[in-house]
Amino acid sequence: MARSPPHSEVSSGKSPIIAPEVGLSTKFTASDRLSGRTSGGYVVQVLGCKVSQIEAGHVARILETAGLARVGATGTADVVVLHACTVTERADRDAFRLLRRLRREHPSALLAVTGCLAERDPDALALRPEVDLVAGHRTTEALGRLIGEAAAGLIPGKIAAPSVSPEEVLRSPLAWTTGPGRTRAFLKIQDGCGRRCAFCIVPSLRGDERSAPSAEVEEAIHALGSQGVPEVVLCGVHLAAFGTERNESLAALLERLGSRPPPCRVRLSSLEPMEAGEALVDLVAAGGVVAPHLHLPLQSGSDAVLRRMRRGMTAARFLALLLRAWRANPRIHLATDVIAGFPGESDAEFAETEALLRDLPLASLHVFPFSPRTGTAAASLVPTAGVPRVVVSRRAARLRALDAEFRSRFARSHDGCEADLVTLNGGVGLTETYVETALAAGSPPPGTRIRARLALRADGTLEAQPVGPAC
Repeated sequence: MARSPPHSEVSSGKSPIIAPEVGLSTKFTASDRLSGRTSGGYVVQVLGCKVSQIEAGHVARILETAGLARVGATGTADVVVLHACTVTERADRDAFRLLRRLRREHPSALLAVTGCLAERDPDALALRPEVDLVAGHRTTEALGRLIGEAAAGLIPGKIAAPSVSPEEVLRSPLAWTTGPGRTRAFLKIQDGCGRRCAFCIVPSLRGDERSAPSAEVEEAIHALGSQGVPEVVLCGVHLAAFGTERNESLAALLERLGSRPPPCRVRLSSLEPMEAGEALVDLVAAGGVVAPHLHLPLQSGSDAVLRRMRRGMTAARFLALLLRAWRANPRIHLATDVIAGFPGESDAEFAETEALLRDLPLASLHVFPFSPRTGTAAASLVPTAGVPRVVVSRRAARLRALDAEFRSRFARSHDGCEADLVTLNGGVGLTETYVETALAAGSPPPGTRIRARLALRADGTLEAQPVGPAC
């Protein structure tokens, strides 16, 4: 599963191409209960990975279809939705902290929780005084109706019953988020995970793997590019497994995009290395339509730990895969995830991880202290094989120091180079190799794709000077 960034508020921007929405014929609003009006305002906040952000954008569209309007930063909402992940203990703490803050800021609003957090333990979530409605993945499409029912006190225990069947959940997961305030589009093309890694709760919350048809994905990418979106990021819970249930593949999709290039750059989010394979690695390393950027989660550099994690991967295989990509394109951004302090991880096994990471041509590293999730195999190992927290913290700090070293080295390697760059908000740009740069004065507005020359500044960061339109 992809990493969890800080929370952000979802734009309510609309797109002429949106995923089908059902169960929205009845237009109830929480404001009927609160103020007697026939319309009201909403706020959607998200905590989680790119997939969660896309889904939160979909929630915002559902609320607008149900008759609500987005509230600005200083406004008071009638309905507040927190779409949150639950991949780690820290994610839960962040979500509960945000729930308390949202209740303080919107004391009279109906507050609903959606996303994976609503799936994992809805009974416990419903007991929290801040929460008025808990709506899991199979209730999202009917959220407009459910808000009205919750406002009328018609949902016992605050927990919404599933509004669609398991078969309907397996419909195409195609959805995206874009609009005012966003410079790139994030396109969800896959959902669910069939793997059972020992530490991960996500498969039990997301269900079976399912993918959007390749033809629909191609059409969406071309349409978004034609609307002026400079980059489309393809996302999924298990993106490398895209299309397998349809006898399709992510590599085949990228090959078709290469033969009929869209008017935008395409980037891949996190890929499980067990399914990525050499063909996909070769396509990404070659660049072209797809940005040369691979995020392949490793989790541990010790084969013994990888076996306990049920990763289906060896350190040697991972090393060979990354070296293959780097030899094909030394400028490619190679990133990975590592868990510090998995149950039973000895000093020697952690040393194996450090040694492997130093042998890899990595540009960045994402570090996660082990967090036991109830219901996973790894959680049952904690009582007998748990690593002391102080040791976990020390190991995580060492890995984060490695990450800083890798990022600095990769940034320096771009000094004097030209790059395919997308201008973002806040006076920064993003290269095809996933490096953020400062933008020189007079650069084009956010959401523009350009060629730029990069120069290393005294503080070790890069500045981009536009030299022309993107190739």
